Parts: sequence; C-alpha cells; structure tokens
Amino acid sequence: AGLFYFVGRLVDILDQLPGERSWDALWTAAGPELVFMAAMVLVVRTIVVGLAALVDEQTITPGFYNLVRWQAHRHVSRQSYAFFQNDFAGRIATKVWQAGQATGDLMESFIGVVWFMVVYTVTTLVLVAGLDLRLAVLVVIWITAFGWLAKRYLPAIRKHAEATAEAGSMITGRIVDSYSNVQTLKLFSADGDDRYIRSGFDIYLDALRPFTRRLTGVRMALTTLSGIMITAIACFAVYLWVEGSITVGAVAFTLSLVLRLNMLLGRLMMQLNGILRNLGVLENSKALISQPLGLTDAPDARELVVTGGRIDVKKVEFHYGKGFGVLNGIDLVVRPGEKVGLVGPSGAGKTTLANLILRLYDLEAGKITIDGQDVSEVTQNSLRANIGVVSQDTALFHRSLRDNIKLGMPEATDAEVVAAAKKAEAHDFILDLRDNRDRQGYE
Repeated sequence: AGLFYFVGRLVDILDQLPGERSWDALWTAAGPELVFMAAMVLVVRTIVVGLAALVDEQTITPGFYNLVRWQAHRHVSRQSYAFFQNDFAGRIATKVWQAGQATGDLMESFIGVVWFMVVYTVTTLVLVAGLDLRLAVLVVIWITAFGWLAKRYLPAIRKHAEATAEAGSMITGRIVDSYSNVQTLKLFSADGDDRYIRSGFDIYLDALRPFTRRLTGVRMALTTLSGIMITAIACFAVYLWVEGSITVGAVAFTLSLVLRLNMLLGRLMMQLNGILRNLGVLENSKALISQPLGLTDAPDARELVVTGGRIDVKKVEFHYGKGFGVLNGIDLVVRPGEKVGLVGPSGAGKTTLANLILRLYDLEAGKITIDGQDVSEVTQNSLRANIGVVSQDTALFHRSLRDNIKLGMPEATDAEVVAAAKKAEAHDFILDLRDNRDRQGYE
C-alpha cells in the first residue's frame, strides 16, 4: 500500500512543481521526501521481502514439509501387518506424502498471503480514509461482501476437496497395485487391467466435477463483485476530484490501491480455496495416518532371550476376526534342533501359523512361547530379530544389493555383507550382475 501512496505523492509533487521543470526545482520542492521514498523502496522493502523469503524457502519448505512427512511415515510404518494387508500401498504412501504437502501449504498460505492481505487491507483503509471517509466506507462494503461470498462457498469447497483427495489416493493405489503385479496382469489380463483403472478414473472425475463447479461459481461471483466495486470507487473518486476535495495524485493513488486490492482479494479467495482444499486433504490423510497402532508391545515388554529355541503352540485359535475357520485349537511343539514341516492344502493356515509365531497378528485364543517366553510379552523387534525367515514370495527393494543384504543389520561391514552372500551361495552371481546404469555387483 505504501508504494501506491508514493505514486500518488509523486504525481502531486510533479503536478504542483513551481517554476521550470528541473532536477534542482524538484530537489528544492521535495528532496528529503523523495530520498525517504527511495530508501523505503530500495532498502526497507528489500529487507522485508528477503526476510519473508528466508522464512519461506529456508525454513518452511525444506524443514516443515519434510518433518510432517517423516513423522507421518514413522507412525504408519509401525502399524500392524494387517493394516497394510487391508489397504493399497500406493494409497497409504499418497496420504503420507499429501499430509506433509497440505500442512506446509497451509502454513505458507497463512504466513505468505493471509497475513499480508490483512496488513494491506488495514493500511488501505487507513490511507483511503485519510482522503475521504466515504471512500473507506466503500472499501469496507467491498470487503464485507467478499467475506459473505467466502462464507457461502468455501465450506462446500472443503467438503468437495476431501472427497477429491480420497478419490485421488484411491486411483493412485489402484495404479501402484497394477504396476506391482504387472507380470500377473500380462499373463492373465488381456487388457492389462484397463477396465479396473478406467473405473477408478471415472470415480475420481465424479468427485472432481462438483468441486470444479464450485470453483467456477466463486470466480464468477468474485469477478462480478469486483467489477461493481471498482466502478463505484472510481466514479466516487472522480466526483471528489470534480468537487475539489482531492487532487489528481489522490485519484491515481486511490485507483492504484483499489486495483491492487482487487487483485489481492482474488488471490485471497484462491488462497482461502487452497487453504480449505488443503484442510480437506489433511482431514482425509489424518483419518488414515492418525489411526492408533493396531499391534503394540506390552507396557512391560522385555527383550526375547533365546537359550535353546523351543517353540510351544498351545490351543491357538485365529480366524482373522471372523469367529470361525483357519486355526482352531492348534497344538504344536518344535524342540531345539528339530526340522518340522507343516503340510496342508492352500488356505489351511500354514503361513498364518508362521505369522502368529512372528506376532504379525495377535492370537484370538491360546498361547505361543519361545523358550518359555510368551511372544506377546516380549518386544516385537527382539522377537523377529531372533527368527530367520525365507518367505514364499521373493522381495527385492529398489536399492543396491548391498543395501538389500544389510536391511536387517544396517551397521554390517562390507566383509560381513560378502560373507552373508557366500553363505546364501549368491556371491558369485552377484559379481556378474550389471544394471542399465552400468552398476555392477553389490552396487
């Protein structure tokens, strides 16, 4: 607002300059004031903008966004095995990432736009009121009408934003699920799962269209309001000039402020729209991320101490919450040194029993002990660290082979990595591997 005040003052100074037009006459008439205006534009404005950029680009963007994402990931990664089995991995990942983006954008909107808009509106009212209180009344009417439009449209936008975020994370989950099982799709699905993905896009578009209709309505209403108010204020400012109440510079100053206010109110509406969209996304992400952990260590859980490796399964029941089926009253003893095979048809519960020993699920009845220690009373990390598992499904992360081998022991040395590969009889073929980035062996 100060810049537009300076423009108005400069117009008045030039218009009222006595005598001939020259730098000397200009300096004599308003030298100190011109120096002050130049200092404000060159020094003070630069410092203020620089500080705002430091807060935004050096603090919020690299720090706050990623802090929220990291904390969301840390909580979600500690969820139970069932949590991930019952949802799309892509949908979960999308919501974790969106939580940080939406929270950071929300903070930036408040700091970078809303606060600035409040300051600009107040200074505009003060400066315009200094010219004529009636001009300030027109600005107040404009801002009040703007607030009414915001109250009318924005709550619905927030609701539609939440629905759109949910649909967006759903389609992302479907796409990631298809890519993760691309071999199965190519072998058994003639259209590559196109119909399933297409239906997901249709669901997303059905959620998006009401949202965009609301946005169109907001823009049209805001444009109509601003057109009316700009015309009214311009006409009244000219009327005051005709009456001799204000100068030409004051007219230019008023119209500059009004045009700037129009632009900022439009930007503010979009920012309020963005804020509520981000709130909708945040609410949608929070519903998943903030779920309490489904499987936790007991308050007094201790580390598992393996002395022999005896496993006792006593009257274990587990039905995946259905009340029947899978495992009913299972008893099993695995003594130290024994090799025991579980044989049965698909769905008999062989993998389920192994997962219960690893405490990937909690028992519905019964008890499992290792060397007399109930698996539900020891820490999950110590339990799984003492059990070696070769899964029926291979898993290789998109990382170097060295990082894959070190997954369970990040502090392992290169020599220990090679020794582990040799024990698995993998060392020789690892040395012969090369990827499309010309990386060899363990890299």
